[in-house]
Amino acid sequence: MSTSEPAGGDPRTAVLDSLRTAVGRVAAEPAGPRTAAQEADAAGVDASEYARAKKRALNMLAARDHGSAELRDKLLAREHPPEVVECLLERLERSGLIDDEAFARAFVRANRERRALSKTALRRELSRKGLEAQTVAAAVDPVADEHEVAFGVAMKKARSTVGLPRETRERRILGMLARRGFPSGVCIDVTRRALDET
Repeated sequence: MSTSEPAGGDPRTAVLDSLRTAVGRVAAEPAGPRTAAQEADAAGVDASEYARAKKRALNMLAARDHGSAELRDKLLAREHPPEVVECLLERLERSGLIDDEAFARAFVRANRERRALSKTALRRELSRKGLEAQTVAAAVDPVADEHEVAFGVAMKKARSTVGLPRETRERRILGMLARRGFPSGVCIDVTRRALDET
């Protein structure tokens, strides 16, 4: 069995060198999850403040998802030091516990189904939560046609107002659609269709 040697010498040397390099990289990585004190120490912030902020943030995230800006505002309102909050948010984003894009998509899906909000209302609420414009647009733009959702809302309200004068029914349906943020042209169109069908 012949082994061809590279021009520089023994072929096993190259293998040994690559193994040494790999072992060195593994040794440089932390072994397993780090404690809050280790995370704080690595970031150069107070360990007890970091641990308190981390506990509060994890409790908030356990209750429901938050965007990074919303979580930042809540932690700062609880008087956690800004440098600790920023360090913690970086760590939570790296670990995947905070993801603004996923939060925005889930928020849109839940509020579109549960509350039948318009794209305008969804944009407004996500912006109010401190999400960036491009994140909001990426979550809201793919949403289904406004007419379809508005018509479903109008039909539901039209059925519940049967027996009232047409003007009263029209006013109530238009008001409900406007409060949910649908454009006026859509409101007028679907209100007329709903009243004609009920």
